[in-house]
Amino acid sequence: MANNIYSKELAKGLFEAAGKEGRTVKWLGELRLLADLLQDKALLEKIANKNIAMEKKTVLLAERGSELSPEMTSLLNLLVEKQKVDYINAISIEYQRLIDQQHGIEGTRIANVVTAVELDEAARLDIGKQLTKMFEKPVVVESRVDPEILGGMIIRIGDKLIDGSVRTKLQTISKELV
Repeated sequence: MANNIYSKELAKGLFEAAGKEGRTVKWLGELRLLADLLQDKALLEKIANKNIAMEKKTVLLAERGSELSPEMTSLLNLLVEKQKVDYINAISIEYQRLIDQQHGIEGTRIANVVTAVELDEAARLDIGKQLTKMFEKPVVVESRVDPEILGGMIIRIGDKLIDGSVRTKLQTISKELV
């Protein structure tokens, strides 16, 4: 619950600041880029390590996120300092919801997509477009990597589950053979 409240407040603050500067869409792209950056497990281990000084973490993050605006770099440093980097996906989704609300798009659905490899922005947008057609409502894709599914993807939207993972297909074939 605290994650949800903190994420919503941060997203709202970012949205208001971006609106004043006319950069709401640009910052959404940067939030997604930030979320992708924080999928790197080796990077997460380093920034979570309490034995590494914050200054060194800041330098490391600046190198990895060199294309981020100063505002997104500040957000990243804040999340690292507060040990809340895992909130970035929730912040990004809430920020997207605020943009949708601003444009009069109500009823946006969240799709939790699990893949064996990391999705780039283009793939995530393509999946979102396909799901938007299927569900006839705007869909925002929240992606996560799980190498154990071997390939394909698992999509959950609300109470609907679409399991197109290689692991599940292999299990189904195995059961049919037995």
